[in-house]
Amino acid sequence: MPPSLRALILAGAAYGTLGFAAGFLFGALRELVLIPGLGERTGHLAEFPMVTLAACAIGLWIGARTKAPALGIGLIGVAVLIAFESTLALTFAGLSLADYLAHYDMTRGSLFPIGLALMALAPPAGRWLKRP
Repeated sequence: MPPSLRALILAGAAYGTLGFAAGFLFGALRELVLIPGLGERTGHLAEFPMVTLAACAIGLWIGARTKAPALGIGLIGVAVLIAFESTLALTFAGLSLADYLAHYDMTRGSLFPIGLALMALAPPAGRWLKRP
């Protein structure tokens, strides 16, 4: 495997894994603190900017520090996050496929696709911000 492809895959995998870890931590915060204190919908809405900012901060950091193609890092990171998240939701949490896919339905109020788009664009933004 060429070193540049290896660097791209490793950076994207690291980004997706760190993004998933941030989402997992903020999900625990949402379930244990935000939803009991604010209610179901408000708890989800309060968590969204926190987890999105954390994932984007990770992407900005990785994008500014690697030489691999930044958009590739973002897209691989999103794919890795979705792979982890779907495995957790469908296998361990026991969600049905329909319930899982509802997390992507913006017509039902889901913000998840917006977060994924911002996550994909964060490494290129980090690269752009680092420019001299």
